[in-house]
Amino acid sequence: MVLIIGGAYQGKLDYAKEEYGITDSDVFTCEEGSTAVGFDEKIVDHFERYVLALIKAGQVPERAVGMQLRANRYKGRIIICDDISQGVVPMDKTERAWREGVGRTMVKVAQQADKVVRVFCGIPVVLKDEAAGEGDQNLVGDDSAPEANPAPKADGLEAVFAAEANGAADMTPFKNFSFGNDENGLTPEEQFRKMFEKMKAERKEAKEKAAKETGGKTKSEK
Repeated sequence: MVLIIGGAYQGKLDYAKEEYGITDSDVFTCEEGSTAVGFDEKIVDHFERYVLALIKAGQVPERAVGMQLRANRYKGRIIICDDISQGVVPMDKTERAWREGVGRTMVKVAQQADKVVRVFCGIPVVLKDEAAGEGDQNLVGDDSAPEANPAPKADGLEAVFAAEANGAADMTPFKNFSFGNDENGLTPEEQFRKMFEKMKAERKEAKEKAAKETGGKTKSEK
């Protein structure tokens, strides 16, 4: 199962169709006010509408969806959900419950998902990938081969450092990123690499310093 989240009109559905080779006929779009959800289609879009419908029907969405997850109703499916957690807290009681319900429900879905992707401005950012290096064989529309050097699971910069150590660092995501400094004609990837090497050196220096301090303290204690 894949979970794709992000703000409205950020390109989540387009990304899913292109990434997994899915057509419009394989997409189930949740309708406002309806508790119907497609368990047969490959993509379940606008899952946040389904959560709202459950709330209005007097159900606790995270419990209802949790039962469906335990029954493997979403196995091999792609769930797309708008992130409605941003902005001002709604005044309306139902909308507040909806905001909270979507958050709690997505936590459960993300825990069970093989892969979680956030899409921002059409750019996918992988937050979780249980099948990295194993080919995602259980995901719809994906028959890719395993990676030769999968990066260990980690978050943020730790993921980049771990991937670098494992020989799997990929600077491609930074090709369209601006660091606000293009002096010397460096590309964004080259700028990131320069920053990356500097951070590695600083981390190494900090670790060596900490090791010396720890060693000195141990000797003094003896």
